[in-house]
Amino acid sequence: MPFNRLNHTILGEIRPRFALKIDAEPETAMTHVAERLKAEKTVSGERSDHYIFLRTPSWERHYWSPEMTVRIEVEEFTDFTRVSCLIGPRQVVWAMWAFIYSSIALVTIFGGIFGYVQYTQEGSSNWLYVIPAGILLIFSAFIAAKFGQHKGRDQMLHLVSFLYHSLNEITTVERIENP
Repeated sequence: MPFNRLNHTILGEIRPRFALKIDAEPETAMTHVAERLKAEKTVSGERSDHYIFLRTPSWERHYWSPEMTVRIEVEEFTDFTRVSCLIGPRQVVWAMWAFIYSSIALVTIFGGIFGYVQYTQEGSSNWLYVIPAGILLIFSAFIAAKFGQHKGRDQMLHLVSFLYHSLNEITTVERIENP
């Protein structure tokens, strides 16, 4: 992802984030993006007090479609406005994958502990097979999540492009190196 090229952490890979610098008041920028959002047919979303939530329209949305949370605020001790963006899966998808990873990890850990205790007491345990199975399942879930992230990539880039071009209509937009 070109806009996330400096953030190679796990969190940066799972939920890409970036920041922009603009020379406009936060309220002006938020109002302009919200108005463009109403006129645009390829992006849907809503505005709350300090956030704008951008989504793919419902007729193009699939399981892996991303959402972008945009926060526009005045940066302290500087003379510019910061636009912080966070891209990730829908909350339902995020919660489900967190549940999947947690479930696999818990079964693997407790099954492995139980298998180890049984092995030390009786000399054998079939529960020890839970450990390699859990590792395989975690790896498989990771591959499935990466596939989904790849499937939603074009929609994610469209959301970023919409935001960038909307802000570029009212002021110059620069990328901040450290989001």
